[in-house]
Amino acid sequence: ESSFVDTSGDQGNTEAQDNSKIAQYVRSNRGTDLVYHEGNTYTPNEKLREGQKSRDWKCSMYHKAKCRARLVTRITGGGDIIHVTSNLHTHPTMYTTQKTDISVVDQKLCLERNPLCVNTRSIKM
Repeated sequence: ESSFVDTSGDQGNTEAQDNSKIAQYVRSNRGTDLVYHEGNTYTPNEKLREGQKSRDWKCSMYHKAKCRARLVTRITGGGDIIHVTSNLHTHPTMYTTQKTDISVVDQKLCLERNPLCVNTRSIKM
């Protein structure tokens, strides 16, 4: 099953120019917002509170694979910035990405589940 990630957004912030550090959000089948980063998804550690300037995330395979990978997003007006605090995944990459034929303006990626990473759930837009 595939999913689309919207990677567009205001890139006015100089620090936000490195697209690999801009948070890409997807929604799980249960409606939870997830961060997609380098082939894996991350679930929030806590609910977002009003006025919060950063948010901690853990790998979505935290329970199934005892994965300890973590990241933090810093909330900015020009796109949330990712800071990886631990990239030690205990499983293969969850998703592979493929460019679609959608116009460059839309800048969407197609996520395909990696068959080597078992028991992952699909993501919908």
